[in-house]
Amino acid sequence: MKGLKLAVAMIALATMTLTPKAEAKSLFQNQPTSTVTAQVPNSLTENSNDTEAYLKRGIELLESKDYQGAIDEFNKILEIEPKNIYAYLGRGAAKMYLEQYQAAKTDFDTALEITPDISLAYYFRGFTNYALKDKPAAIADLRKASTLFKQENKLDLAQKVDSAAKEIEAS
Repeated sequence: MKGLKLAVAMIALATMTLTPKAEAKSLFQNQPTSTVTAQVPNSLTENSNDTEAYLKRGIELLESKDYQGAIDEFNKILEIEPKNIYAYLGRGAAKMYLEQYQAAKTDFDTALEITPDISLAYYFRGFTNYALKDKPAAIADLRKASTLFKQENKLDLAQKVDSAAKEIEAS
């Protein structure tokens, strides 16, 4: 599951270089992004009870911009594993794409209640807070994401998040 955890994190970050509103989108216009292909283990089965298979399908649907389909897959995971942080992150990301910002924030909040040191949850919640016009919360979340990215030795991501926080602060 650790390999899958990394794959989910990489996919989520690669697909989430969008920001929730037009104003937030401009924060990343001048920042290079790379496409990351997830290396999801081939051992996944298509068994409908397999949460890893649901996760894989949810990610694929997120990448193909079928956000409601992705939400449906992540919901299936949460029926089986109500504390699956990756399902909350994926579902929250899909809700961001659908501009369901309050619902997305709730998913990121829940993921952070389960595991309080998820850099991507702070990252996504920061932009969700910005879309919800809560600049102080957005800045605080992005700063926390940056700190966690630095602890994870993801310095390029930390730098991008720091830049975004500064732009929000200046706006």
